[in-house]
Amino acid sequence: METLIGAIERITFYNDENGYTVLKMTPEAKVSNGAEARDGTVTVVGSMPELAPGESVQFDGAWFNDPRWGMQFRAEQVHPVPPSTTAGLINYLSSGIVPGIGPVTAERIVKHFGLKTLLILDTAPQRIEEVPGLKTSLAKALIKAWSENQSVRRTMIFLQGYGISSRMSVRIHNEYGDETVKKVQDNPYNLADEVFGIGFIKADVIAQKMGVEFDAPNRIRAGLLFALNKLAQDGNTFVPRQVLINTTSELLKVDNSKLVTEAMEVQIKAEELISTIAFDEHGNELHAVYLPVYYYSEIGSAERLKDIAKSPSLMASVWKKTKWPEFLRELAKKNNVSLTEQQQGAVKAALTSKISVLTGGPGTGKTTTLQMVINALLAEKRTFRLASPTGRAAKRLGEATGQVASTIHRMLGFMPDGGFSLDEDDPLEADIVIVDESSMIDLILFYNLLKAIRPHSHLMLVGDIDQLPSVGAGNVLRDVIDSGLAHVTRLDTIFRQSED
Repeated sequence: METLIGAIERITFYNDENGYTVLKMTPEAKVSNGAEARDGTVTVVGSMPELAPGESVQFDGAWFNDPRWGMQFRAEQVHPVPPSTTAGLINYLSSGIVPGIGPVTAERIVKHFGLKTLLILDTAPQRIEEVPGLKTSLAKALIKAWSENQSVRRTMIFLQGYGISSRMSVRIHNEYGDETVKKVQDNPYNLADEVFGIGFIKADVIAQKMGVEFDAPNRIRAGLLFALNKLAQDGNTFVPRQVLINTTSELLKVDNSKLVTEAMEVQIKAEELISTIAFDEHGNELHAVYLPVYYYSEIGSAERLKDIAKSPSLMASVWKKTKWPEFLRELAKKNNVSLTEQQQGAVKAALTSKISVLTGGPGTGKTTTLQMVINALLAEKRTFRLASPTGRAAKRLGEATGQVASTIHRMLGFMPDGGFSLDEDDPLEADIVIVDESSMIDLILFYNLLKAIRPHSHLMLVGDIDQLPSVGAGNVLRDVIDSGLAHVTRLDTIFRQSED
């Protein structure tokens, strides 16, 4: 890592949310890589606390050649360098670093305190009221502004002391504010749960630098959550108790399984983990440990599916007197297609069963079948919503059906805080909700989808259970099939490889 020391000339860009900055500075030492502009300045970029022209700063980072802007210095760490002369102090205080201090006020303060000015402002800021000619109201405002400004800087210096980049330091400070130092010192592993971009591994590195022992209880508890999350990425909504203990011990390099077991019991008692009896794929009983979000999503999904399955259909009266053989033949004829018995059964199931599943490999006619379901709905002026787990799949669905399709997230109104605007209190307005590529849905997204479906609406899941696994925990499509709550149609006649 290289070091660049100099005085800031101007701030070209500053982002309040993440601290990303582009600035010009005059380095103390000449640089020989062609980075200096004609005025002797160089460009520095990176996330950092809000700086001001006139400040002396040390940047640690590396030079890089931007294709458009040329040589720039990317700062990873930022260290303010206090001025060492009275003139430098006056320039520093009047640079805009503290709102309300201009050149005249800065000169009064420095004249009164001399080279000890910054020390006094840091350790006894109330003494600024001693400065002759300074109004009490202005003095109080300056004390408050200086305190807030220095709080950010002290936090940055504290975090950078443990190898945390300026960019991540800004993010941590945005989360914790003035409580940052205390929060990190109390339990650095909280960073993994509460600050986006810091997982267990980064938090563990910080904790080790702070002297946290390998077998410390808070490290083991954080490790248990990390292990469960890691296993969830492989599709597991729960983990057998002993598997979790062994995996955590291995990840943390802790040989004492008793400590891991004790930590797990503490978390179960605090409801940070859920322990219950479950069954494996062979029907064998086991002691399962869940992260609460997966446990409650699993329980909630089962309850919502049962609720949908037993609730009367909004479309029952529409198809009550339908003569299905004639109806399906006429539907196929109007659309110039030929439907197999399996496809005809799938169309009928979607229109009459509260929950239906259409599955089959590529080229087995899932898209044609789905199109017939949609055409039947359109003919009877019934409302429907089409969605897929991903943007690409949603685009394909829209193109294949000629109807509006969206991602599930967009359909449910995904919000920046991670929630959805549509739920059981404000559900989707549709007689039937149709989800394509449903083998890709993870458990948490599926639960949110079910909460937004009215109990009297239909649900149709389309997908290939042998392809496109979920990107998160859970095997939703197979579990719905195995639940016995859905009418399941498996298409096995291959027409052509490109149809689906």
